[in-house]
Amino acid sequence: MNKKRILAVVLTLALVLSLVFAFAACNDGEQTPPPQESEGTFRVVLMPKTGEAQEYTVDISLLDDGLNGEAAVMQLVGNHGVELRWEESSYGKYLLSIGCVQPTEANEFVQLFTSVEKDKGVDAYAVTMEYDGVSLTTSRWGISQMSVEKDCIILIKVGSY
Repeated sequence: MNKKRILAVVLTLALVLSLVFAFAACNDGEQTPPPQESEGTFRVVLMPKTGEAQEYTVDISLLDDGLNGEAAVMQLVGNHGVELRWEESSYGKYLLSIGCVQPTEANEFVQLFTSVEKDKGVDAYAVTMEYDGVSLTTSRWGISQMSVEKDCIILIKVGSY
């Protein structure tokens, strides 16, 4: 074999091996996520502008549509008769009102707080409050993208700007 042919074979082999290792590296990053907790409870708190907060305990095993905020509020609707109004947007479902949380002024909106660390807002507009000794922060997501986990709290109240 001449030198050019040997060099071509070596380069081809190196290219093939680099592609194999690249695909193998990509597949290692796509490991199956750990199973989510399917037992236990968490709380959803509806805090009106005035009056007492309404607290609901949600059983995780009853969430048929996944472990998310949308499934949680649907449990409130189905099991507790809580009235819900929302609209679809390009960002998911936007809550207009839920139960006693009723924005009435033009500058008011439904504001979501969470104790789930990965869902807490981190931008300059994030607001933190305490409820029942637990630190809650405004959610970085809408209700349909919010996570729920055992012992977490989702608090929903009227916010304003």
